[in-house]
Amino acid sequence: MQTVQVVILHPTPCQMSSLFITSEMLDTANRVARFHGSETRFHATVLTPENCGTVSEPPDLIILPGLGTATEPEVRATMGLSSFSTLVDALKNLAEPKTVVAGACSGCFALGAAGLLDRRKVTTTWWLAPLLQSLFPLARLQSGELVVQDGNLFTAGASFSQIDLMLSLIEWFAGLAIAEDCRRFLLADNRPSQLPYISVATLVAGHPALQKAELYVRRNLTRQISLAELSEAAGLTPRTFSRRLSKATALTPSGFMQTIRVTEAIRLARSGKRTHEEIAERVGYADSTALRRIVRKRTGQTLESFRR
Repeated sequence: MQTVQVVILHPTPCQMSSLFITSEMLDTANRVARFHGSETRFHATVLTPENCGTVSEPPDLIILPGLGTATEPEVRATMGLSSFSTLVDALKNLAEPKTVVAGACSGCFALGAAGLLDRRKVTTTWWLAPLLQSLFPLARLQSGELVVQDGNLFTAGASFSQIDLMLSLIEWFAGLAIAEDCRRFLLADNRPSQLPYISVATLVAGHPALQKAELYVRRNLTRQISLAELSEAAGLTPRTFSRRLSKATALTPSGFMQTIRVTEAIRLARSGKRTHEEIAERVGYADSTALRRIVRKRTGQTLESFRR
């Protein structure tokens, strides 16, 4: 199998943990490949965007770590820097049609600015997802997912989802056996979704009407709530409520309510004090089967897996 030529971009600013994880996991994949009796699978070069002109041949894989920006003001400020423009230009120049491009966390904003997210399924850090959607409306955002692949584009969520992103890339290029051994050697748990980590309270912070709606859902978890009822609780018309909710959280009203119900079910499951039937009743599902089905759909995991 031909060695995969990898360019790891080192942007300014940079989430250094993501950069180190990227290099370490490619090294681990090469060691595992040798254990399997194979040759080195990845040849990685770390380049700053300013030095990308030295690349003579298009790489097989470009990996962009996070930019180390955690809030909307930080993201907007970073996007205004000349170094960000240089990074975007480097991505445009390096990304050939067949090149696999991967980015995580706030690095996804550079991918968006380079036009690489348009009409593609993508994810990013859950609390920055609304901003990504507003800046790049052509992106098909899947904010609950931890890693999303759409063709030759891989995107991932918050900082340490870089591990999950790298495992997906290792599997894509080197196969499942090597990726699974990397997971075992690094003691990396399988985390298919960001949803268990999402805080709706954080997403609606600073939006009093939406905070009223969140509180109303939590106070009425045991029953179903209509859009008209929820909008009235927020003091808004259904249309205005839906628009504000989408802008603040990148969620539909039904997704908003479902996220609150599922994350509460996970919290109750982790406590280990209630049966699944009791949890289902507490969060407004007809029975435990319905709850299990929606938890599996939204998180990729069973409800049982969240018990401690």
